[in-house]
Amino acid sequence: MKGVVAIPKVTMEWFGNMLFHSKTSSGHDIFFDSNESEGGKNSAPRPKGMLLYSLMACTGMDVVAILRKMKALEELESFRMEVEYEMTREHPRIFKKIILRYFFKFRGDPSRDKVEKAVNLSQNRYCGVSAMFKKFPEEFSYEIIFE
Repeated sequence: MKGVVAIPKVTMEWFGNMLFHSKTSSGHDIFFDSNESEGGKNSAPRPKGMLLYSLMACTGMDVVAILRKMKALEELESFRMEVEYEMTREHPRIFKKIILRYFFKFRGDPSRDKVEKAVNLSQNRYCGVSAMFKKFPEEFSYEIIFE
């Protein structure tokens, strides 16, 4: 198909209770579990939580790569992200609202225009996880915060 990239098959194996394991195509182990009240042992992250971590990692990597290309990474002292979210009450419980916040701290005077451009490029062009998220919650937004 034109415009579609083939990906390798992904598999996951059940290890009893609510514990699941997968090995990525790059050889990394991933585990998922649930809390004890749902039959798990709380030994690994929850699947929906991992979606949020994937969102932050995807856009974070984009922002760092774009800032590096803009020669604006040298003065970046710290960079972190937070996600605030709401879930629907009924099953299947899905994300109803997602607010992604970017926190930047620079040595000296940061180029706010470059940071805003990097975040906007990530959110509107490059981050595939953000693009997928925007298709299913009722609200998806992001904020840029300078500390």
